[in-house]
Amino acid sequence: MLTETGRNVQRDLWRGVLVSVVAGTGTRAESEADTSLQAQVITKPANLENRGVGEVVSRGRLLSADVNGTLLAEVGVTDGDGALLTRKTYLPLEKNETIEVEYEILFRVRNP
Repeated sequence: MLTETGRNVQRDLWRGVLVSVVAGTGTRAESEADTSLQAQVITKPANLENRGVGEVVSRGRLLSADVNGTLLAEVGVTDGDGALLTRKTYLPLEKNETIEVEYEILFRVRNP
């Protein structure tokens, strides 16, 4: 069993790796074998926040001027080398100048 201190140490290791939030238009279901988004259209710096014991949130915000006219349908987080660490697809969202999007991806270290 990991102690709370151990879970926070692992959380802090994640904080040193999570660099960018990436979004795209791909609709293929996510897979453990994914090495990139299917159709990446934008990269935003990850804003990191500790939430609870063993938890860190990675946020990326698309502003009103970003990637307008696209159907966003996938999001992920990359490390400093651009390696994809997570990928999730969702129902397509048509991005336009009246919409700002904030992605929030939670990384959690927990005991089984």
